[in-house]
Amino acid sequence: MNKMSPMERVAPLWPVLALLLFSVAPAHPSKCPKFCICDNIQLTVACTGKNLTEIPPTINEITVKLDLKGNNIQELPTGAFLHTPYLTHLSLQRCNVRSVREGAFRSLGRLVFLNLANNNIEILYQESFDGLTSLKQLLIDHNRVEEIQPGAFSQLGFLNLLSLTHNQLVYIPNMAFQGLQNIKWLRLTHNSLNNLATEAFAGLLTLTRLSMDHNELQFFPTETMTRLPELTRLDLGYNPMTYLGEETVVMAKLTHLFLDHMSLQDFSHMALVQAPRLAHLDLGQNQLRVLQPPLGPEKLARLVLSGNPVYCSCFLRPLREWALRGRVRLLGACAGPPTSRGRAWRPCTPPTCAARARRPC
Repeated sequence: MNKMSPMERVAPLWPVLALLLFSVAPAHPSKCPKFCICDNIQLTVACTGKNLTEIPPTINEITVKLDLKGNNIQELPTGAFLHTPYLTHLSLQRCNVRSVREGAFRSLGRLVFLNLANNNIEILYQESFDGLTSLKQLLIDHNRVEEIQPGAFSQLGFLNLLSLTHNQLVYIPNMAFQGLQNIKWLRLTHNSLNNLATEAFAGLLTLTRLSMDHNELQFFPTETMTRLPELTRLDLGYNPMTYLGEETVVMAKLTHLFLDHMSLQDFSHMALVQAPRLAHLDLGQNQLRVLQPPLGPEKLARLVLSGNPVYCSCFLRPLREWALRGRVRLLGACAGPPTSRGRAWRPCTPPTCAARARRPC
């Protein structure tokens, strides 16, 4: 009987050993694209400022944070991120993006943060954001967005912040934000909005803060605002409104209202009757000469009137007495008479007012 040498006995085991070695090799080998910086511990990839024209196809599949800002990716095609399904954060600002095709993000069901700021996007299509079912923050600031197609945000049920500042929106149609079931803050500042459909904000039942300053609204959108039952903070400063009439603000939970730097010349004392919880009202930098004590908001604690041409005469007595009774802090300075110009408000005391009442104030 022939005896096998030790080497002959080991030889049949080599295929098994090789198989074991390959089986314990990393399932996701590092695939860092050229010109990118990859962190295989934090699972992040940064390809910034490299003039890339497309999404690098060799990014590691298990990457969770991808930073592509400062490139030249003018179009995001359908399925652009099929090879990176585990992304949670994606930055695409300053990439000259002009078009987001339907289904571009369809594979990114884990994404919670998407930054598309500082691009050239003009239209938000119906299915532009399909697949982003976990997204919480969407930034589309400093683009050229002039149209939001119906259903553009229909799959963003977990979104809590949507920012569309510095775009070219003129009109918000009915149901434009349909699907945003958990939205908390909507930012539309620095657009050219001059008209809002009555149902523009319909369905935003969780919205607590709306920023629409620096637009072209000439009238307070009373009917549109009634569709926001949970809104507590509304910023409409820098809009060319001249007048607020009776029962203009019909918002049961509103606590902070900013109407500064407008063109207000008249503000009805009944304008806030339907805003019982208002605590802070900013009417600074307008054209108000006289203001009657506003009725309605019993919790008002701060009223800003700085920068208005208010004449410190007996006409201020009712407002001053109302503020003293309600412990409302008035912020403003006298525009006249000359001896009082620039001073913090010190309306005349009742005896002085009584004396002045015998002659024109």
